[in-house]
Amino acid sequence: MATEIGIGLVGYGGIGRIHALCCQMLPLVYPELPATRIVAVLTASPESAARAQRELGNIFTTTQLSELLAHPAVQIVDCCAPTGDHAQIALATIAAGKALFWEKPLAATAEESQAIVTAAAAHGLISGINFHFRQIPAIQEAHRLIGAGMLGNVVGFHLRYYRSSNLKRDRAIYWRFNGPGSGVLVDLGSHMIDMLLHLFGPIAWVSARTRTLISERPGPDGKPTPVESDDVAWLQIGLVGGGIGSIEVSKLVPGAGDDIRIEAYGTNGTLIYDASDPNGLRVVEGANAPIGDRRIATLSRTRPTASLPNVETPTGVIGWHLASLREFLGAYIEQRSPNPSFQDGLLVDQVIAAAQRSAAQSASVEMMPHG
Repeated sequence: MATEIGIGLVGYGGIGRIHALCCQMLPLVYPELPATRIVAVLTASPESAARAQRELGNIFTTTQLSELLAHPAVQIVDCCAPTGDHAQIALATIAAGKALFWEKPLAATAEESQAIVTAAAAHGLISGINFHFRQIPAIQEAHRLIGAGMLGNVVGFHLRYYRSSNLKRDRAIYWRFNGPGSGVLVDLGSHMIDMLLHLFGPIAWVSARTRTLISERPGPDGKPTPVESDDVAWLQIGLVGGGIGSIEVSKLVPGAGDDIRIEAYGTNGTLIYDASDPNGLRVVEGANAPIGDRRIATLSRTRPTASLPNVETPTGVIGWHLASLREFLGAYIEQRSPNPSFQDGLLVDQVIAAAQRSAAQSASVEMMPHG
């Protein structure tokens, strides 16, 4: 086992700083791991570099990807850059022979994602993606129950992810509004599509609609600038197994903040996860069960088990990110495929691409069979 693992962090915005915080917390939460530390940070500006050095210590910072990849202590590249930059960063990282841990989505297009997956596989590199909702203890329990047949054959499902962050009309244009990889379908939708694939299986067809309700926002010069991306997306989806349901993602829901709900029913049961009760899972088991459901308390029973916080304490988003990083590092140490892997990221991006085609054509799009 390696005695120390060096991480090169690409991007030091909001999500980059969450990854940095998790890396600093690893020794307390997962003491069985080798020492893991961020040894280099790629930032977009001198101001971000100064912040990284102030918060992480006197570490190597650069605005050049080539310099980060050439750093001798960097073994893993952790990418928290804007989605439109993911492909070129990934291909350069693969050429440098470094392992890859990526913020979702994998890339701005399915074609870029396929190129990344192919290149990483050809070089034999460990490559994982941070769909951290998979690490919610209630979702882990749901995955276990579904795998054991609790739902039977899935008949219907509904997933939603609501935020209010796009309601402010004076919110300035940045990469989540315009350019490759922008929009709510890509941002929030990637999470819900991964949840659907992870819990309920492969997708046969997609029918989607998207809307941009706020069509102009202040540009870099303060002048009104057209918005290119969607604020809301609705997907109707058919599973290979025959179930039919929906995904709705929106950043225009007043009062919403990470309002997530996943519900499904099958021939033998019902399952509901609601982020307003993140520490539990509601289930109905048995086709002839009495009216009503029961709640399973899941709290912080994450697998693998963390030493902090203990299993009797409430769960939270930092813990989910930590567990996602722990899973990837375990895969890196054991030289196995992470869960989720780049292949999982590719499947999500292929569904997003199908939904975008469907919305543009106002027609259903068939998915290619999964290999």
